[in-house]
Amino acid sequence: MGGTDKTSWLEGLEHDADAPFAETDPANAYTETLGAGWTDTTVTPLGEAKTVLSTSARADRTQIAIGRAIEEDGAAAMEDPVTGWLVVIKGPGMGRSMQIGAGLNTLGRSDEERVPMPFGDPQISSHDHLRIIYDDESRSFMAVPGTGKNVSRMNGQIIAMPVTLENYATIQLTKQTAVRFVAFCNAGFDWADLAGDGEGK
Repeated sequence: MGGTDKTSWLEGLEHDADAPFAETDPANAYTETLGAGWTDTTVTPLGEAKTVLSTSARADRTQIAIGRAIEEDGAAAMEDPVTGWLVVIKGPGMGRSMQIGAGLNTLGRSDEERVPMPFGDPQISSHDHLRIIYDDESRSFMAVPGTGKNVSRMNGQIIAMPVTLENYATIQLTKQTAVRFVAFCNAGFDWADLAGDGEGK
């Protein structure tokens, strides 16, 4: 085809669907020069790439600030230090303990919760069944209702609003599961004390 035919550029490109494609001569294959900074080990053959976990991802995590001194001098190489525990005293998982950290702790069956309870009680919500807060300013704990469907009780009363959580208090998470709270941080100790930020407390 030629002349003014607008499809003339297709000449020679027709291909029989049943005919095999001709292999490209490696000598005439397209090549590209890698820029500076690349090495032979930079290019991984297709199908051989592997997922690499980076230990630097920790820098993206939310940091828990306990006391001004720790926040300022970076002494908090401590990652999420323990402030207390919940110990299962009734129901699935009896005898097991879960660590409580500073700030807001959400409790639920999911392993993604800060206080996970994957022991087999289906009445515990997967996420945010109950919240426990440690406030390093007042050195006190609070129990706060979560967004789960089932309610929790302390001393027989439904936790419907934030309530002070006393040491050794028993929390009935469901009709099947109960936990006892044990404080580590209190009026006599807070992690900030180790950084010289006790302020006489």
